Amino acid sequence: MELKKILLIDDSEPFNFLNRSILKDNGITCVIDVALNGQEALNYLAATDTCPDVILLDLNMPVMDGFGFLQEYPKLAKCTNESKLFILTSSNREEDKIRATANKYVLGYFDKPLSYFHIQEILSFFKVAQ
Repeated sequence: MELKKILLIDDSEPFNFLNRSILKDNGITCVIDVALNGQEALNYLAATDTCPDVILLDLNMPVMDGFGFLQEYPKLAKCTNESKLFILTSSNREEDKIRATANKYVLGYFDKPLSYFHIQEILSFFKVAQ
């Protein structure tokens, strides 16, 4: 399976730029869309015809943080069945990790920045050879 779309949900423009670059440098050439907070991401997902293959979600954002997004995400049944969701955060709070990974939609928890090893773990869910 080839990835067609990734959604980065992060309020940090520098990290969004860096993550796009890291993905492309590691051979990920699909569409990479960005939402700057959880509410913007929910609006994007509700309006899209094609759910992203991968969602990378930060936890600490204004307007709606990652936990708020995770609370509302199940209401978008079309994407919860299609998208693979991973946390990509700079939070070093153990309670954040425990809370996030307890969510049934979260398949992985990664510390920023995105790395080759994170990408390989994400791709393993799709059985895509790199």
